[in-house]
Amino acid sequence: MPLATFELPSSLEPVEATPLTPEAFRQFGGVISSDHQLHTMKSIPANYGTATKISKVSPIINNFQNAPSQKPCTANFNLFRSTYPIKLIKRTGLREFVYLSGVLERHPFSTQTFLPMGVLADEVAYLVIVAENSSGEYPSGDGLPDLKTLRAFVAKGNQAVTYNPGTWHAPMVSLKEVIDFAVLIHENGVADEDCQEVHINPRVPIAFMSATSSTVRAIL
Repeated sequence: MPLATFELPSSLEPVEATPLTPEAFRQFGGVISSDHQLHTMKSIPANYGTATKISKVSPIINNFQNAPSQKPCTANFNLFRSTYPIKLIKRTGLREFVYLSGVLERHPFSTQTFLPMGVLADEVAYLVIVAENSSGEYPSGDGLPDLKTLRAFVAKGNQAVTYNPGTWHAPMVSLKEVIDFAVLIHENGVADEDCQEVHINPRVPIAFMSATSSTVRAIL
């Protein structure tokens, strides 16, 4: 059951999605992006000169010691197979599209990292949609999303994204027919402590551009 349902005006201006970068996303979590971090972070040679290592590229946080149930958690790698949401994406131009976003979720006590698998590095792969908390952090405050702060990002196939604990975000939006994600998260099996949702009515339009043909093929 959702924590709340937001009733919005029937006509909303689209939120424009911008390219995902570690700098742009910093307040919401982390981004693993070799295109950026190879040039902006300290690296060292590894594996006898056949690799380059960059440490601590994205946060991993476990705050379950603050959960009301005090039930222990485990760190889990889950697999999500995400498919193109054809009923929620409209084509508005040659490579212009609008996605209709109607759900936000958060994980109050854990980061959540999505690592796409089997996607070409330069392909437009998925959308990342986030919002700030309106007031107070769970469990001391309701911390519902402030929809005026809604932001959207376009991620490429060689980028992984980490949501901070309590960061409101949309369920994964694949811009390819199918993407498999390896997902790292801490969970304790208590539904309301692992994941919380809010609904948005009507759905918020998210405008984005596809620089590759895969999104065009998926919608036809």
